[in-house]
Amino acid sequence: AFVVDGSEKDGRVNQGTLTTHIPAETMDFFLCRAPAAKQDSEDVQVGCCSAPATKVERYDVLAEQPLLAQEEEEEDEFPQEEPEPEIDALEWMSTAIFDNKTMQQRLPGAVYTRFKEAMVTGAPTNEEDQKVIADVIFKWAREQGAVNFAHWFFPMRGGGGAYGAMSGAIKMDTMIDLCWSSAEATKPFRAILPHERLFAGETDGSSFPNGGLRATHTAAAFTTWDRSSPCFVLDGTLRIPCAFVTHLGACIDDKTPLLRSNDALNKQGLRLLKNIKISTDAKAIHSFLGWEQEFFVIRADLYRKRPDLVNCGRTLIGKLPRRHQQGELNYFAPPPDQVQTLLNRAQAAMLRLGVPMAVLHNEVACAQHEMSPIYCHSSFSCDNNVLFMEVLEREAEKLGLHVLFHEKPFAGINGSGKHNNWSLGTDTGVNWFYPGKTDSARNLFVTAIACLAHGLCQHNEVVRCAVAHAGNDHRLGAQEAPPAIISLYPGTGFEAHVDAIIAGGPLLGYKAEKGAADPKAAAAMPAVCGVEDRNRTAPFPFCGNRFEFRAVGSSQNCSFPIAVCNTIMASGMAALSDLIEGGMCHRDAVAKLFKDNRHVIFTGNGYSAEWPVEAKKRGLSNLNTTPLAVATFNSGKAKKLFADMGIFSAEECDARAEVMFENYATTLSVEVETLIDMIETGILPACAKDMAKYKAMPALAGDRSATYTSIKTETDKLKGLFDKKPHDLKAEATYLCDTIKPQMVAIRALVDKAEGLLEAGLYPYPTYEELIYSHHS
Repeated sequence: AFVVDGSEKDGRVNQGTLTTHIPAETMDFFLCRAPAAKQDSEDVQVGCCSAPATKVERYDVLAEQPLLAQEEEEEDEFPQEEPEPEIDALEWMSTAIFDNKTMQQRLPGAVYTRFKEAMVTGAPTNEEDQKVIADVIFKWAREQGAVNFAHWFFPMRGGGGAYGAMSGAIKMDTMIDLCWSSAEATKPFRAILPHERLFAGETDGSSFPNGGLRATHTAAAFTTWDRSSPCFVLDGTLRIPCAFVTHLGACIDDKTPLLRSNDALNKQGLRLLKNIKISTDAKAIHSFLGWEQEFFVIRADLYRKRPDLVNCGRTLIGKLPRRHQQGELNYFAPPPDQVQTLLNRAQAAMLRLGVPMAVLHNEVACAQHEMSPIYCHSSFSCDNNVLFMEVLEREAEKLGLHVLFHEKPFAGINGSGKHNNWSLGTDTGVNWFYPGKTDSARNLFVTAIACLAHGLCQHNEVVRCAVAHAGNDHRLGAQEAPPAIISLYPGTGFEAHVDAIIAGGPLLGYKAEKGAADPKAAAAMPAVCGVEDRNRTAPFPFCGNRFEFRAVGSSQNCSFPIAVCNTIMASGMAALSDLIEGGMCHRDAVAKLFKDNRHVIFTGNGYSAEWPVEAKKRGLSNLNTTPLAVATFNSGKAKKLFADMGIFSAEECDARAEVMFENYATTLSVEVETLIDMIETGILPACAKDMAKYKAMPALAGDRSATYTSIKTETDKLKGLFDKKPHDLKAEATYLCDTIKPQMVAIRALVDKAEGLLEAGLYPYPTYEELIYSHHS
């Protein structure tokens, strides 16, 4: 977009000069409209005018200031780094979000109070209040430069890892409506946000993954505003976070189960607090989430030259460079300049959107990085994570970079996860997972972990399903992430306290005392330690005031894993309340829960070879592939859990299992077809060219002929096996996992060997070395 000062003549805009300033106080520039101060002037034209301009003044949206004018901009495969935006990101925090503070300032007091009360009671917002709220949000959004609005929802697209799978869904509508009071046949229209379209919308549900809950002849689906997650403005569009349900109210998204699980947690949590006579003044229980997003960054031009990355999100072939992560040089090292610019811009954009981004750093693997925010309410936090992935990739594109969110984009190099730091709290500020300083706080802490142990033990398979998808199968249990065995790590000190309670001891007695790590140097003070040590091998370790679900995959929407955490926790709360309401005292009820579920607590090394053996003895499942895990999701036991807690109906369980099988089968099928294409159109021709060079001196060829021929033989075998795949979804997923994947691994070993034999320059795709290092200069 650009701004030209000029005048009208003969219906055209004469060549003019650029304005020297675009007011930062207005976002009208986003809309290709004149700045507010000049909207009424006929001398200002904005957007694509018909007359040529001598210069175009480019505008940096994030910095809200012009960049240097350029006569011409040459296209470069890898653009030179643009100047960093001159912006203090902290000055622009939360200016593009209609958060609670903004709502309270702008809404009439009574309307605000009723809206907040409805968040607790679940009551619908009455129509008169809807009109007031819609009008206020409309005026605020216009101030931010919004022209459109969109219901933003989250279909069950799964975590395949290919770009786009993690994105939310939006359909942009202009903030206009007809003037219905007009008597004209062709009615005029006006700028407005109709209240009924703010709170709800309708779309086609059959074109999204739905597990048979929708069909072309029964396609209606509806979006409805998640009132616990604020609206915001991005790129001139007011986004409204929404749940997504069918005409009959069945959920076909990731957000709705999370909202239902929050309700279950609230119901059972308040019930339990009343039974144990702790924090009885609480009116609501909330779940909180702080996510840690890991990702890889590579050059966009190299990404486009790798069909496997474009289609699958991961490399299907590729030989490790001589130096990768074995020197432990990358972790917390200063990011490359290009990446630092990317992280800074993403951080600034997210702060402006009201997301408290707090951490950015290099991760263990080369070209791997992490960003994470301070925790907040789980529904809002899950939305923020999806938004972050979208914003990060947008900013990367501007710098000639591309972000990989797949769990394992490079074989032999650490993959990416998304640790979910999860906790519970009351509206009065009590954290269930903090040992506290009073007896009641310590009793609640012990009680909460008993409920969690029950949930993780009794519904172990459901928790595993929460992180089951094709991308994560490459990561779980690979000595870089927790194993597929779900266990609880409360710390060795608390484990001893559990045994004492089971033996008849009191709930009090756990010494939650923080230690000090003393460097024994005059210049450095001792650092305060956590109550318990870290265990990075555990899928569910205690972290001082929260539990960290470490098994979540980097490409996943956090909503489903957190919905499952809330659900199994609510189930544990219900089980404990049942015991107390049945006449058992608080202490004995907690002791029974610990005794019945003691075998889920494990404080050892989850990476050890001994742990799977020990887990089997304890009766814990080791569902180490997605098909094995998903097969348990709609079991009778799982359906009862979800029905009891009000999360899924039996039909919804079956539908979600079908979607998970379908996602897995589709992901693997795309990988197979991509691998075959890459070999037949790239690898085999390169092998033939290389082999021809040894025609005069075959003795120098070594085992090239055997290796290259084997690639062809094994690829033909893969094609034959793939043609035989069954058509039943569950059987197909299992076949692809157990038969096709091993064949792909065998082919990869041969291709990677061939890469080391080919003459330099013949390998047809960017190498690992190019991919992970080329953007470092």
